[in-house]
Amino acid sequence: MPSVTMAVAAGRGSLALCRQEKTSEFNGITRFRSGRTVVRRTCPEEIRLLLDTAQGAIGGVLASEAAVRRVAAQHPDALWTFIRNGRAVGCLAMLMLNEAGLEALLAEIIDFRDPAPSWLCNPAVPPAAIYVWGLMASPLAVDGVAEVILRLNASGYHLADIYAFQATEQGAGLMRRLGFGPLPGFSRKLFRYIRLANRSH
Repeated sequence: MPSVTMAVAAGRGSLALCRQEKTSEFNGITRFRSGRTVVRRTCPEEIRLLLDTAQGAIGGVLASEAAVRRVAAQHPDALWTFIRNGRAVGCLAMLMLNEAGLEALLAEIIDFRDPAPSWLCNPAVPPAAIYVWGLMASPLAVDGVAEVILRLNASGYHLADIYAFQATEQGAGLMRRLGFGPLPGFSRKLFRYIRLANRSH
């Protein structure tokens, strides 16, 4: 997956459609009442096809199939596939970072094409931060993206701030609507969503 994330296929689709009226926060995302996208953990045999599709949609140098398989094996909630009418319409990949991984992210030393296992947490330990490794979704899958966000707002993930690099202006707009803000001083545009519980009041 590319280190630049938030690529939405066809240039449409917005998570703003599934937010509550009085909030535009990541934490305020709600489930689509009429959502028909099936969300499930990515199967190992799907990874090659998803990478090929991502290469065509996003371009750039992606992580190898072996690296993606390793990340998925280390944490079962790292990769999600969106299914509509029996076919894949998108995927979401994340790095569940431990404290060392968060420090490496902020120091800009992570190789996103092959992230070191020592920087990733295992399922028994809540992540220190979550990095959006790659997002590829057609407009049909927007309810599926909302479903994953709901999972990330649940216990075990609700204290982990979310990080993502800007891929496009559209991606930056999406992140801002969700409450992400840019972090200064980085060679590339890194955005962070600070959890409500982690904000100074």
